[in-house]
Amino acid sequence: MSYQSDLFQSVATAEEAVIIEPMTEKTEYAAINYEYPLHERVRTYLRLEHLKQLLKPEQTVDATNYSRYFDALFAILELCERSDVRTDVQKDLDRRKAQLLVWAQHPDVNQQQVQELNTRVQEASKAIHSLTRIGSHLKQDRLLSVTRQRFGMPGGTCNFDVPQLHFWLHQAQQKRDDDCQRWWHEFEVLFNGLELELELLRGQAHFQWVVAEGGLLQESTEPLSLLRLRVPAKVPAYPVISGHKQRFSVRFLSCAPQQGKASFENNVEFELALCP
Repeated sequence: MSYQSDLFQSVATAEEAVIIEPMTEKTEYAAINYEYPLHERVRTYLRLEHLKQLLKPEQTVDATNYSRYFDALFAILELCERSDVRTDVQKDLDRRKAQLLVWAQHPDVNQQQVQELNTRVQEASKAIHSLTRIGSHLKQDRLLSVTRQRFGMPGGTCNFDVPQLHFWLHQAQQKRDDDCQRWWHEFEVLFNGLELELELLRGQAHFQWVVAEGGLLQESTEPLSLLRLRVPAKVPAYPVISGHKQRFSVRFLSCAPQQGKASFENNVEFELALCP
């Protein structure tokens, strides 16, 4: 079964063609999207992407949403402290540059598209290369250092616990916007590169319809980094995914278990993309 893009069938190998896959795909039915990383590096990327969606750096921060904002900000900071995300993204973008150089030699490839991707990758890689340790300046911020300690405590952000935060929330909105922009600037270059890498990673494979017979699908494959699933919303079950880079299984569990059985034993037809 092939999941790879056929956009450039005349290019020498499927592995070399797939990265130029269009990055957005639309469905004509109501679906729920799931992703499962098969590599620890990609797992960290997806967590950071999720945290940025919670952080919403483009939105203003005030007394109604500060808890969500700081929870996400401190989680991003902790992930960057625990792993060398900058180096991982740098290495991935360097690999993309090498791939693009190979594809540019094929006469049947879309040269304009390759060049546009190459420019984006070059710019992102250069920007990340000049970064120092991510988040180091935020550790020196007095408000963040005090607030971060309290966010780990249940209800620890009451005004009597963190008067500095309470005071900050009563400053002019422009003051808060400037501070938030300064804090986000610490991560912005990293996220630009990370999101580009995820865009290219996701664009390497087509979605194909598959069937989980009796609610179970198991496959052995070439090394993979990411599984992407699109499950019709009408299916009364959700997928539980496990595996490693060369073997995976998808088991569907019922959203409303009956007679003590959680497994969903009907056939499930859904879309699957395997991203190398």
